[in-house]
Amino acid sequence: MFHVTANPDKNRLYVTLKGHLSQQERAEACNAFLTALRTLEHDFDIVHDLTGLHPTDAAGLRELARVQAAAKVHGVRKVVRIVDIPLSAIQLGRAAEQTGWSFETVHSLQEADALLDALGH
Repeated sequence: MFHVTANPDKNRLYVTLKGHLSQQERAEACNAFLTALRTLEHDFDIVHDLTGLHPTDAAGLRELARVQAAAKVHGVRKVVRIVDIPLSAIQLGRAAEQTGWSFETVHSLQEADALLDALGH
């Protein structure tokens, strides 16, 4: 399951990924991410809710790297992750390090919004 929403007023992209995503779901999620990205200005933020996301395979990691690279090109400023499955957090953290993607980790959507709001983002 995935859900991608852009909030142009806050210049923020919300991405939720849960469960075991099939190859088709991953491709659809990536396309939704890239489409939503185009509605935001440079220096946007991402709230990435990974609560309940199970680890992925090598193809999933390649798709993740592709959207991370697109976000960097588009000017991502801050990424806040919400996680609860340790192996997924470790796997995605390693993928982020390889692409130079930095992030903060919190435990809820409210915490993520509060952090970004406090930073003036």
